[in-house]
Amino acid sequence: MKKGGIYLLNSLTSFRFIAALMVFLFHMQVFSQYQLGSAGVQFFFVLSGFILAYNYHSKFIEINKNNIKKFYKARFSRVYPVHILTFLLSVPLVILYFHPNGLYFVKLTFMSIINLLLLQSFFPSQGTYFNFNGVSWTLSVEAFFYVMFPFLLWIFTKLKVNKNIVKSVLIFWIVWGVLFLLNNYLDVDNSFYIWLLHIFPVVRFFEFSTGVLLGLIYIEKANKVHLNKTIFTVLELLCLLLFIVLLLYSVNLGVGIVRGVYFVPLWCLLIFIFAFQGGMISKILSQRFFVYLGEISFSFYMIHQLVIRYLNFLHLANTYNFLICLIISLLFSSIIYQFYEEPLRKKIRFGFRKQTHKIQVPLSK
Repeated sequence: MKKGGIYLLNSLTSFRFIAALMVFLFHMQVFSQYQLGSAGVQFFFVLSGFILAYNYHSKFIEINKNNIKKFYKARFSRVYPVHILTFLLSVPLVILYFHPNGLYFVKLTFMSIINLLLLQSFFPSQGTYFNFNGVSWTLSVEAFFYVMFPFLLWIFTKLKVNKNIVKSVLIFWIVWGVLFLLNNYLDVDNSFYIWLLHIFPVVRFFEFSTGVLLGLIYIEKANKVHLNKTIFTVLELLCLLLFIVLLLYSVNLGVGIVRGVYFVPLWCLLIFIFAFQGGMISKILSQRFFVYLGEISFSFYMIHQLVIRYLNFLHLANTYNFLICLIISLLFSSIIYQFYEEPLRKKIRFGFRKQTHKIQVPLSK
């Protein structure tokens, strides 16, 4: 669908909620034999690169300080207000386990600072990168992606990776294979290796870079693909079927592999196919209800673990606990999105100027 000369990637917006729901299920220990949380995070990292390339592919042909400044401001306005809110909401939970001695106070102050600066994923201590609102470690990783993105896009543009598709895809498989093997030999009891391969932003940069590459290839090919509804419906169904097969098979693999880059090729295929929005499943996902869930998915992702942790104090039965956590998380995320996330994003990015036209598609907010 096209609006104002810009394609709205509604089906991918809806997939954001599906990925966030996968993380929610993981934290609720539903289908715990599968690494749904890791799969969802891998999807977010690849999709993030794809969408930024889709929206900014012509902005960083040359390094321009003004464009970089605008980009950083846009990303800051998108993620930081919700990060601050969820950080503050997590403080009571941290205080509950606070031991009032000088050393611990210094440590807590240090962790607060690096969390607020979104640097926690650079520190190889689980007590540091999972502290406060645990899921914000991925925001720390994303912040690194955002800092690097203008320069990565400039390099990719200079190298014309969207023109040298065969070479680019070959490099992808080589790097993916190396990371796969490293994860295969990962000692799951060694906290440093877990941090290095699963948390450290520089290593996770592979997924984001892959998304950027995919976005540039999509832009190159989008106008050359004939949208045959039947063919795309079949392709979309095959993507979903492949996900189910890979998910079921994942229980036969080591935890390190599945949490690493296992799902990345699948997410690349799925994002690329669904970006064309040519099949019936895309049409269903483009309905307003599903798109809205995608729009609130960031708030849902950031708030859900706090809801789970607070409700744990009630010691509810598992069935009721799941439903109540889901409903409250959805309710809070909708409220946060409507009255906090979006208003602050617009004020930070655009000030109080009256907006006369829609500037961005939902996914690029």
